[in-house]
Amino acid sequence: MSCYKRINKANPSVAFKLKKHSLVDIQNLLQEKVVEDRSKNSRLEEIKAEIKSLNLDNISTFFGRKEINELPNILAHNEKIDNIIQGTYNKGQGILVSTNRRLIFIDKGLLYGLKVEDFPLDKISSILYETGLIFGTVKIHTTGNIATIENVEKSSARKFAEFVRDKSSRPKDPATQIKPEPSILDQLEKLGKLKENGILTDLEFSEQKKKLLEKL
Repeated sequence: MSCYKRINKANPSVAFKLKKHSLVDIQNLLQEKVVEDRSKNSRLEEIKAEIKSLNLDNISTFFGRKEINELPNILAHNEKIDNIIQGTYNKGQGILVSTNRRLIFIDKGLLYGLKVEDFPLDKISSILYETGLIFGTVKIHTTGNIATIENVEKSSARKFAEFVRDKSSRPKDPATQIKPEPSILDQLEKLGKLKENGILTDLEFSEQKKKLLEKL
C-alpha cells in the first residue's frame, strides 16, 4: 500500500491503470519524481532567498503561507520576484506577487485547491490604493476589468502600489524587447546588398532568394 501511495502521488493515471505498466515503468516514474522534487525544492529555496532579500515588512509571515510552496510550479525559470503582499481577492485569502513580467494572485485554499490569476504588466493601465485605520485596498486596472485586493496591511498597500506604478512608468529596456522579424522584402534587399558588395556569389544569391520566396 505504501508503494501504491507513492505511485499515485507521482502520477494518479498510472496508479489507476497499474496493471498496464511494467516494473521498469514504475521504477522510472518514481525516479523521475525524485529528480523533479529535488529540482522544485532547489527552486523553492531560490525563491525564498529572493523574497528574503527584498526586506519586506512582516517577511516571516510569507514563508508560512502555502502559496509560497506553489511558486516553483507557477513562475517561469527566469522570472524574478520583486515585491509581494498578502490580502483577499474574490473571497479568497492569498498573496499578490509582483515579478519582472506580471502580477500574480495566488490562493491555496483548503477546500477548493489552487487558484491563480495573473495580470501582465503591459495590460495594466493603472494601479491604485486606498487605506483605512488598519487595512488597505489595492486596485489593479486592466482592459475591461478591475481586480480589488482587500485586507492588505495599509502601509504595504501603499508601498506595493507605488512600487508597481513606478516600475510600469520606467522606459522599457531595449535589450528585453522582442524585435520584429524582418519581412521577406527586407531580407531580399539585404541579400541584394550582400551580392553588390561581393559577399555573395550569383549562385549563393539565387539559392537564398529562392528559399525566401518559398516562404511566401
